[in-house]
Amino acid sequence: MLNSSFITLPGKYVLERKMEAITNNLANASTAGYKSSRPSFSISSTETATTEGGGPSLPQTTFTNLDFHIHFDEAPLVQTGNGLDVAIQGSGFFVVSTEDGVVYTRNGQFTLNKDKKLVTMDGSPVMGQSGEITLDGKEIVIEGNGSVYLDKRVVGTLKIVDFKDKTTLRNQGKSCFVNTDPDNGETSAGKFVLKSGFYETSNVNVMGEMVEMMSAMRAYESYTKVEQALNDVMTKLVDIAR
Repeated sequence: MLNSSFITLPGKYVLERKMEAITNNLANASTAGYKSSRPSFSISSTETATTEGGGPSLPQTTFTNLDFHIHFDEAPLVQTGNGLDVAIQGSGFFVVSTEDGVVYTRNGQFTLNKDKKLVTMDGSPVMGQSGEITLDGKEIVIEGNGSVYLDKRVVGTLKIVDFKDKTTLRNQGKSCFVNTDPDNGETSAGKFVLKSGFYETSNVNVMGEMVEMMSAMRAYESYTKVEQALNDVMTKLVDIAR
């Protein structure tokens, strides 16, 4: 007997992945620099192949490919008055060095570690154009072009980069992204202004996410009802055949 779950499985799988993305977006609605994402699906299939000896052709197999599309739209800024908080207005990313390699972020909530180096909140060095930035002094000023002044002396410039194709960026967690395509390398950020004393919030639209969640839940319930109805029909057909 045909299992009706096979009929509804693809649709339910898509909705489950969509719910996971919505839940993750809502959980990060107040995370600085977070960018919302949505699952995207594409269909691929194998070509029909002929078995050896002229036997029957092998059936074509269809696959559903899952990916996540990240929305890099800018988000509102929050003023903190903290000179080490920096927001990017325009396109671009801060460059951060981690134990696992270079990552990129829009979260400009920075601080100083025990060695007076500019770091993220989890202690990863924020990169300047000439490497790590040390700020062992009293007065720290970060200008709109990224120049970093320490006691009225320029000691570095924040490295702001961009990518021609942002679809190769993948979420690494903690509002950070990694570039998965070596051929899509860093480029100099175009038009941007840094705002010291501000940080960029999450671009999650909470109301929009709630609407999407309700829609996905109703669709999932519909698939479940269809599955139950098909099961009932198949059961009745089996009974009649007996």
